[in-house]
Amino acid sequence: MRGEMIDKTSGRKAVVLGIVGSMRRMGNCELFVKAVSKHIPLAHDLRLVRLGDLNILPCRGCYACIEAGTCRIADDLPFLIDQIVAADALIIASPVYFLGTHGNVKRLLDRAFAFFSALERLPRKPCLLVNVYGMKDRIGASPQALLTLASFLGLEVRASVGVKAALPGDILAARKSRDAAQRLGLLLFGGKKAATQGRACPFCGNDIIRVRRLDFMCTLCHGSFSFDGKGRPVKGKPGWDVGNIGFVREHRQWLKGMKERFLANRKELVRLALPYRDMGRWVEP
Repeated sequence: MRGEMIDKTSGRKAVVLGIVGSMRRMGNCELFVKAVSKHIPLAHDLRLVRLGDLNILPCRGCYACIEAGTCRIADDLPFLIDQIVAADALIIASPVYFLGTHGNVKRLLDRAFAFFSALERLPRKPCLLVNVYGMKDRIGASPQALLTLASFLGLEVRASVGVKAALPGDILAARKSRDAAQRLGLLLFGGKKAATQGRACPFCGNDIIRVRRLDFMCTLCHGSFSFDGKGRPVKGKPGWDVGNIGFVREHRQWLKGMKERFLANRKELVRLALPYRDMGRWVEP
């Protein structure tokens, strides 16, 4: 068990980083992260980051991170990267807004290539992904966003769960939620990974899939599969090996190739775009 190894060999407490996507102080995301921490049997230091308190600016699409491995934007992202590198495990929690993850999480995900320089220091850290939703079964696409973020950080997803709670504090009132916090606390550093609920991609466990003519395609790893007569998944062509930093390197190389392609055809592309430069009128407040 990774946590026990930390305790015995280094003599220090493990560091668990809770990344909270919600803006609410003492909201359900924050409370659930703390409830999970309470049930982690390993002595640990719980550190908390509220994404909304950080100055994480939108990605500019400049491709500087593709070459340098770091982002040229001067904001709080390097601080967050350092916190993730220093952690031994992570709990990432986000509320579900309009059937998607909170914008704070999406903004971070859009900057994921800025983590290139740190990937070698993120050796499959265990993590828990928590989606807090209010209406029954209305969890939307939020789980996929958190899974994508964890995959591009090379994290080992121990469990990806949805927890129903709408009003502030609801998450502590429900016995089912309290039991889930206990189960996840025990799971983070040891035990088997949580089984995927329902039908999901047999390659990566993502349960948001694209329906094609003869089979299905995972919207995360893009592997193809079908189901047999008993509803069991049958693997087809595998896609990305998400969670393995090799797939992130592969994606980076593809982007480098696209940049080189653009530079090689830049004059022609600029010529085609130039007639559109002054079209329309930008409206500002």
